[in-house]
Amino acid sequence: MVFLLVGCYNTADKPLINPSQSRPNTTVAMLRSEITGTRGATIRDDVVVRGRVVSSDEEDNFYKSIVVEDATGAVEVKTGLSTQAAIYPEGVELTLLLQGCYANYYRGVLQVGVEAEEYDYVSVEYIGSREGVDLVVQRGVSVEPLSPRRMCIGDLQKDMCGCLVRVEALTLVAASSVDTLMGMTLDDAQWRGYLMFKDAAGDSIAVRTRDYARFATHAVPRDVAALTGLLEWGSYDGGKECYHIVMRYESDCESY
Repeated sequence: MVFLLVGCYNTADKPLINPSQSRPNTTVAMLRSEITGTRGATIRDDVVVRGRVVSSDEEDNFYKSIVVEDATGAVEVKTGLSTQAAIYPEGVELTLLLQGCYANYYRGVLQVGVEAEEYDYVSVEYIGSREGVDLVVQRGVSVEPLSPRRMCIGDLQKDMCGCLVRVEALTLVAASSVDTLMGMTLDDAQWRGYLMFKDAAGDSIAVRTRDYARFATHAVPRDVAALTGLLEWGSYDGGKECYHIVMRYESDCESY
């Protein structure tokens, strides 16, 4: 496959901007219905999806990938490139030419890239080169950030994983950054690791933050808050599975 090419490249290089993008012929929801099993599959057909970028690595809470959402769902492209916010800013329209890509799910999110080695703990690996990404991703001219889906925790669905959501009236109830043996309380909680919030109905949702995020060591507001971010499904700090939100920016948390 041509797009498996790897090597040195300048991550600051601009992608190909194509105002006359390929015509989409399917939706993310239709693609999700075709990808089943535990190991994933190579996309054999001429699959073309169009949507807008909802992720951002501007504050380093996303790593070398972009998430594209259409009206039916979201797909993560594992580009392997750095500084994605400069190359594919939030809201830019992208067309994805997915024939030949490998696809599978991670934390409930449909990922596309290249097939990983059998011994790897993930089944989808990064494309890894500017040239390879340009064969998969066509960037348009239009930039219009999407509004998040306003959801109650109890109404979340696994086929929404990867989509931009907003959940309101949340209160912090647990944090993996707090060491109670050291006398720490939730007043000492930081964003890094895992946080658990509850709403007025008693439903729970976690927030997962990379240690490398610019706001990782910042204090978590103790006020009631609304959280915006990309939806995932996974274990909370290695334990019970639940829905997660991955914030793009610290401002994705709005205190009341």
